[in-house]
Amino acid sequence: MNVGKFILNIVVAFIVYGVLYSVEPMFLMPEAWTEAAAAMKPVEEIVMPTMAYHLVQTIVVVWLFTKAVGTGDMTAGIIFGLMIGLYLMATDSLWYTSLPNFPQGTRMPLMAMHLVNGAAVGAVLAFMAGRGWGARKVA
Repeated sequence: MNVGKFILNIVVAFIVYGVLYSVEPMFLMPEAWTEAAAAMKPVEEIVMPTMAYHLVQTIVVVWLFTKAVGTGDMTAGIIFGLMIGLYLMATDSLWYTSLPNFPQGTRMPLMAMHLVNGAAVGAVLAFMAGRGWGARKVA
């Protein structure tokens, strides 16, 4: 595996995730995000740990993409991203279901966001692999 390209893929995927998870809630589902944010700690208090956790998730996603897809096949990249989105959706849903004060009406938009973002990142990683910027293993 090419370490430089692996790091490049992590940086690009982290930025794509960051932009999507920052912009989508504010513009596509402001009411749901406002309700969900009311059940969470203040952003100032959680921004650094959240960024660190998202970085770890992104490293895992890029590594898994490299192992599972590793090509420029856009369909495979999108399907991979949807599967990652489903995994994140299920993981979040465990918490959303168990938190007594979490507004349950906001779950659907947040779950859809995971699927869209996963598909987008999978497509970006496939695009990068197709251009030779992927971290695939040399045969």
